[in-house]
Amino acid sequence: MSMLIAIAVFVTSLVLILIKPKGINEAFVALAGAVLLYAAQLIKPEDAAYIWSFVWNATFSLIGIMLFTSLLDHNGFFRWAALHLVQRFHHRQLVLFIGLSLLAALVTVFFNNDGTILIMVPIVLEVTALLGLSRSGRLIFLLGVGFMADTASAPLMMSNLTNILTADFFHISFGEYASRMLLPGLIAIVATVAVTVAFFRQPIKREETRELAPERFPKPSSAITDNRLFYLSWLNIVIMMIGYLGSEKIGIPVAAVALGCAAVQWIASALAGKAPFKQTIGRAPWLIIIFALSMNLIVYSLHVHGATAWFPAVLEQINEKDEWSGIFGSGLLFALLAAAINNLPAVLISSLAIEQVNGPDYLPYASLLGTSVGAKLTPIGSLATLLWIQLARQGGISISWREYTKYGLLLTFPILLLALLGLWVLDWS
Repeated sequence: MSMLIAIAVFVTSLVLILIKPKGINEAFVALAGAVLLYAAQLIKPEDAAYIWSFVWNATFSLIGIMLFTSLLDHNGFFRWAALHLVQRFHHRQLVLFIGLSLLAALVTVFFNNDGTILIMVPIVLEVTALLGLSRSGRLIFLLGVGFMADTASAPLMMSNLTNILTADFFHISFGEYASRMLLPGLIAIVATVAVTVAFFRQPIKREETRELAPERFPKPSSAITDNRLFYLSWLNIVIMMIGYLGSEKIGIPVAAVALGCAAVQWIASALAGKAPFKQTIGRAPWLIIIFALSMNLIVYSLHVHGATAWFPAVLEQINEKDEWSGIFGSGLLFALLAAAINNLPAVLISSLAIEQVNGPDYLPYASLLGTSVGAKLTPIGSLATLLWIQLARQGGISISWREYTKYGLLLTFPILLLALLGLWVLDWS
């Protein structure tokens, strides 16, 4: 009976997240599900304590990174970079498409995937409106940055909340993570550019119908509101990367690095009159954090009451043969799981299963490739995709779930397979 109730709560929460009745945020749906399970005594305080024990670092890291990212964005840091691309390549839209996709990749790698969506979608909407593109052309540019937000989130630990959660669960340091995931992550980025260009090249070319005067586009310098904060941003990014690399040696969590750099940027911005307290606090991803914690509790209840007992057995069977079939089979399994139930709960199920089967050491990394790249198969696969659909709709570009899934199926599998190939090559060598 307990298993059936846990499954019912999970399925109901998932359906409500999908249909969003009256526009209710997915965080409140997940929170209601967790509260219901607690009231039914299917999860206990010690379960919440266990979940918190390995998500606190990821939670505070996400807060720090998102605050830092929003402060940079408020000062025009990312719009400045995008306008440089527009000024230079507005008449060569295929090159501009690649440039904006790579800018999205850089933002994802050094900040995180959700921040990329919040930053890049408004920029792409502005740029494509200035270019006078059709609805189809604007959607292609949006798909480029939308896909890159997740497919580029594998190389470094802070690039995705799921990365930090997995690293904390398996006690993987920043340097160890980078040594195993940098190559597959970079392959995923290159593969995303190659696959999207191959698929969208002709439609983009058809949009290049007229020459536009450079004066039509704002100057990049106009995006920056404070030059001193702009230069501090670059210094802070360097310090953050050094801090991540040295965090294990000096015995501090990555959350302390992220929060510390955010605090420096915030204090400097406040002194310059560019960071009102309420506005800055409001930019933190509070609802994403509520969603992640609540959904993890719901999924953990499935684990506790035996609803996910089948998953470790399947995973063990896939990895009984050679490393090749293990990496590719596991990666695809994790991808399908993320596409079906969202990558945050998928990461918890995957991590618990990997721990249970005590399998090869490549499994956590195959899990991350599957749950980051493979999440693009469906709209529900990641919070970044749900946020992308919402922001695109607010900008006047609506995309149905059926239309998105068509692109997801066509584009995601080749990118995922190439990334898994990178992991296999690295492991084999």
